[in-house]
Amino acid sequence: MANIQSERHRILPQLSLLDAVSITIGSIIGSGIFISPKGVFQNVGSVGLSFFVWIFCGIIEIFSSLCWVELALAMPKFGGQYHYLREIYGDFPAFTLQWLVFCVRYPASMVIRTLTFSEYILAPFFESCDVPPISLKLVSLLITMLCGFMNAVSVRVSKGTVNFLMAAKILAMAIIIITGLVYLCINGDQNGNFENSFENINWNKLGLAYYAAIWSYGGGDNMMAMTEEFRNPRRDFPKATIISIVMVIFLYIFANVAYFAVLTPNEMLDSNAVAVTFSEKTLGSFRWVIPILVSLSAMPMTGFLSAPRSFYATARDGMFPESIALVSIKYKTPIGSILICCILILAYLFFDIWTLITYLGFVSTCCDGLALSTIFVLRWFRPDINKPFKVPIAFPIISLVTFVGGIVLAAVSAPMKALVGLALTITVIPAYLLGVYPKTKLAVAGKISGFVTRFFQILTVSLPEDKEENNHTKISPLTQPSVRGYRTSKSLVLGKGNIVEG
Repeated sequence: MANIQSERHRILPQLSLLDAVSITIGSIIGSGIFISPKGVFQNVGSVGLSFFVWIFCGIIEIFSSLCWVELALAMPKFGGQYHYLREIYGDFPAFTLQWLVFCVRYPASMVIRTLTFSEYILAPFFESCDVPPISLKLVSLLITMLCGFMNAVSVRVSKGTVNFLMAAKILAMAIIIITGLVYLCINGDQNGNFENSFENINWNKLGLAYYAAIWSYGGGDNMMAMTEEFRNPRRDFPKATIISIVMVIFLYIFANVAYFAVLTPNEMLDSNAVAVTFSEKTLGSFRWVIPILVSLSAMPMTGFLSAPRSFYATARDGMFPESIALVSIKYKTPIGSILICCILILAYLFFDIWTLITYLGFVSTCCDGLALSTIFVLRWFRPDINKPFKVPIAFPIISLVTFVGGIVLAAVSAPMKALVGLALTITVIPAYLLGVYPKTKLAVAGKISGFVTRFFQILTVSLPEDKEENNHTKISPLTQPSVRGYRTSKSLVLGKGNIVEG
C-alpha cells in the first residue's frame, strides 16, 4: 500500500504548525493595516470609534476563524469554504461561492496587495511627486509573475519565503509601534487625537468602516483551503488560529495608536501610504526602512498558496475547467491553477483600489456568511461526519449575525456599490447553466476546455491528479447523490494521465 501511495501523482503533505502560523499571519497582515487605518477613520470620523471598530472586527475574526477550524477538521479536503458548501448544500451553492471568489474576491484582494507592494517599494524614489501609475502596474506585474513562479516550482521554497515574510511583517509593525509609543511619551498627545476621541462620529458610514477593518483581518481561513497539505491539521489548526489572530489584534491596535500619536487627521486622510508618511515624520535618514519592510509585508506569496488549492479542488470535482486541476509532474504543485490565478490578477490591475475594497467587502461578507451557515447543518443534520473539534455554538451565531449586519450596513451606506455586488452574484446563474449543469451545458464549452487543457499540459508539463478510489472510477456529482457525505468526480481514469469523460 505504501508503494502505491508513493507512486501516486498528487500534491504531497509537507506543512507543519510553524507553517500554519506563518500562513495565517502572512495572510492577515498584508496591505490592510498600511492602508485601512485611513479608510476606517475616514468613514467613522472619530479616533475612538476607529479603535472600537478594530477591536470588534478582531474578536469577530477569532470567532469565525475557529468556526472554519471546526469545518476544516470535519471535512479535511482541499477547497476550504467551497468544500464545506458542496458537502452540505450541494453543487450550485458551492459553485456560486467559487464563482464569486474566482471573479471578484481573489483577484481583487491580490491586486490590492500587489499595488500596495508597488506603492511602498517605489515611494522612496518619488519623494517629491506621486508614483506614476504605469510604474505601479509594471512592478505589480513583475511581482505577480515572481510569486506565481516560486509557488509553481516548489512548496518548500514557498513556505520558506512565507516564513521570512512573516518575520519582515512583524519587524515592520514592531518598528512602527515602538517609534510611535516613544514619540507619544516624549511629545504627548500634541495632535489632540486622543482628547474627545468620540466626537464627530459619522454613523452613516459605519458599515464601510467595518468593511475596511474586517478586510485587514481577512485571511484567517486561508490555511483551511490547504488541509490536505498539512501533516497534522487536527493538532496544528486550533493552535495556529489562536496564536496568530491574538497576535495580529495586539499589533493592529498598537499600530493605530502609533499612527494617531504621530500624524494629524489631515495627514492621515491625505496620505495614500500611511506608513511611509509616518516614517518620513519620525525616522529621518532611516525613513527608507519602513517602505522596504511594508513592501515585503504586502508581497502576495500567501495568496498563491491557498486560493489555487481551492480552485484546484473545484476543477478536480468537474465544476471548473480541467486545466485548473493540472498538477506538475516534476514539482507536485497545482501549476494549472497557479497559472490561471496569475492571469486573473494581471487582468484586475486596471481597477481603482478603493472601489475594489468596497466591492470585495460586500462580496466577501456574502460568501463568508453563506459558507459559515454550513456549521449549523453539520452539527444537527450530519451525524455521519466525524467532528474532532467543536466551538461554542455562540461563535457561529455571533459571526453570522455580524456578517448579515455588515451586508445591511453596506447596502445602506453605499447602495449602488451593493447593487454592483449583487449583479456580480447573479452572473453565477448563466455561468453554471452554460458551463457546468449537464442538461444545459454548451458542447462548445467542453471543446474549448479540452483544447486549453492540452495546451496547459504541454506548456507546464503536467497531468491531472491520480485518483485514490478502487478501479480509479469516479461518478458524476451532478447526477449521483453523495454517499455518507463524500461526493465524487466526473472523470474515469484509465491509467496515469489518460482521462475519459464519464
